[in-house]
Parts: sequence; structure tokens; C-alpha cells
Amino acid sequence: MQENKSSRNVYILILLVMCLISFGLGFIVYKKINIKEIRHVPINNSITLNVLPVIPQDIDIKKSYVGNTLAINHVEIKPYVSGYIKKVDVKQGDSVFDGDLLLTIEPSEYIAKRDMAKASVLEAQASFDYNKNYYERVLKAGKKSFSEIERDNAKNNFSQAEAKLKSSLANLLLAEVDYNYTIIKAPISGLVGNFDLSIGEYVSPESGALLDIVQTDPIRVVFSLTDVEYLNLTKQSNTPFKYSVIKLKTANGDTFKHNGTFKYTDNKINKATNSLAVYVDFKNDDNELLPNSFVNIEVFNLLKDVILIDKTLVKMKDNGNFLTIARDKKIENHLVNILAEKSNFYILENNFDKNDFIVLDNIDDIKQGTELNFNIVEKI
Repeated sequence: MQENKSSRNVYILILLVMCLISFGLGFIVYKKINIKEIRHVPINNSITLNVLPVIPQDIDIKKSYVGNTLAINHVEIKPYVSGYIKKVDVKQGDSVFDGDLLLTIEPSEYIAKRDMAKASVLEAQASFDYNKNYYERVLKAGKKSFSEIERDNAKNNFSQAEAKLKSSLANLLLAEVDYNYTIIKAPISGLVGNFDLSIGEYVSPESGALLDIVQTDPIRVVFSLTDVEYLNLTKQSNTPFKYSVIKLKTANGDTFKHNGTFKYTDNKINKATNSLAVYVDFKNDDNELLPNSFVNIEVFNLLKDVILIDKTLVKMKDNGNFLTIARDKKIENHLVNILAEKSNFYILENNFDKNDFIVLDNIDDIKQGTELNFNIVEKI
């Protein structure tokens, strides 16, 4: 009986020792976990944030657009006078220059009308000279030599002769105009289109266009910018594309040998596409580009005094885009304007202060009142 009691006491002692050991191990583990939690989220302690200096720079970017070619001038040649075609001096597809002879309408009728008009001018001039001299003599002779009726008749005859001369000169001018229009010349330089004309064919103003000429040098290209792109360009300069190089790629992928020259933009935004038409001219001396072709436009812009920043650092919100910055030993959200994209970076307008720094670390877990220290890094 006594032996059983002793064995029971030993078991109880072993159980108490094991409980004490388990309690001790649990307390140690609990302390370690709490220490880690305290280190992970410091409360009212200091924390060091990595920050990047704001460094403005000039950056080249490339943007591509789809454009189409336009003829700056396109002229349809219509006859001003009627007659038979005497000669055709060009062929379909010819390249002509301003003032080159295109075709001739039989001029005989108009030469005769011009000669008749010249004869009428000579006759009117003689009548004018005679009546002028007579009227001047009447005036010099005085009232005693000629009656009032004679003086009035002399004046009237002189006025009629003067009017007749002016009318004859006007008719001669019209005859000259009609004759000159029998010789049809190119009003612009360009390429002659397809036509079907034969010598001896009768044409008149009612015949419509005889042929057409399309100006190809320079050639104009139109493409579209979004309203945001246009506003960002104007922030760089009052003249859009002032710092741009505009290149063209043809349908076969070749880069065109001449750069483009910005001419103008449309005077209003297209509501349907929310875009603005841009017009650029390209020298086209070899007629490689023809109107109504689709081409690719590449615009290389030099953005001056801008900030290049990793896209992951910019926070997109409903009320704008923001960067976390360090300013005067405090952190704040700073509204930014994105001008363009370049690979994994945004190009931002430089609206920062000289001593601003960009915060690189996540600040979501930082409690209010935490003391902040900043570690300046050169790049990321």
C-alpha cells in the first residue's frame, strides 16, 4: 500500500515538471513572435525611406501615326473658248512645269476677231482725235464765234467719240483674252493624269475637263493627334513640332529620304475621334509618293526639361496621377502630368521644386507620428 502511494507521487512530480517545461517553451516562442511584429510595424519609432533626387533632362521619344498623302494642288483643265483641237503637246503621265504648253485650239477665228477689234480701235481713235481737236477750238474761239448749240454739239460729239474709243479698247482686250485661251498652258507643276483627246476634236466650255494635273512636289501628308498629345506639344513650345523631326515610311517599309516640314493643324477638334488633323509637307522631287497613299509617320520629339520615372511609382487615381515625394522632411502626394511613355517609364512635366525627392518605398504601413529618415539613392 505504501509502495503504490510513492509511485503515484513520482508520476505527479514528473507531470508538474513537464507542464513547467511546456509553459517555458511557449513563453519563449510568444516573446519571439511579438518581437518580430514590433520590428515589422514600428509605432512611434523612426523609419528610413529610400528616395531618388528629381533630375530634369532632355529626352528623345518616337511616336508613330498612320497618315495619308494629299495633293496640295489639283487642277482640272477646262476650255474657256470653243473650237477644234489643233495640237496636243503632252501625254498621259507626263511631268509638266508651270507654264508648259498642254494643247492648242484652232486660233484662226479668234485671230480674225482680234484683228477686227484692232481695226475698230483705230477707227474710234481717229474719231476721238478729230472731235477732241474740234471741241478744243470751239472753246478757244469763245462765245462770239460759235453759237451755244454748236458748242453743245461739239462737246457731245467729243464725249461720244471718247466713249466709243473706250468700248473699242475693251472689245480688243476681250478678243485678246479669247485668242490667248486657244493656247492652254499648265497653271501648276505636277503630273498629267489620264485623258482621251484627239486632234480635230471639237471642245467647248460645256465639254467639261479635258485633262487634270496633280501637284506632287511637295506632297502633303495628314495624320491625327489626340487632344492630349496636342496640349502636351504646346506646353513644350508655342509652335507644335518645333523640336520634332518628322519622318515617313512608305508602304514597303522604307524610310523616305526627305524629312517632313510641319505646316499647320486644323482649327478645331474632330468630335467623333477627339483628335486634331496635322498637315506636313515632304519634298517629293522624284515623284515617289502619290496622292491618296497610306503611309506611316514617325515623329521624333525632343522633350526638354522633363522627368523620367518608373511607371510603378506613379499612382493612378480618379482625380489625377500622383507621385509620393519627400519635401521639407515630410512625405506627400504630388500631382503629375504625364507627357509621354518610353518603355517602362513615364515622361513627366517638371513641376517639382528644386529640393524634392521621389519616395521609392511603399508608405502604406507607416503610422502617423513615425519619425522619417531618408536614404538618397542615385538611381533605381
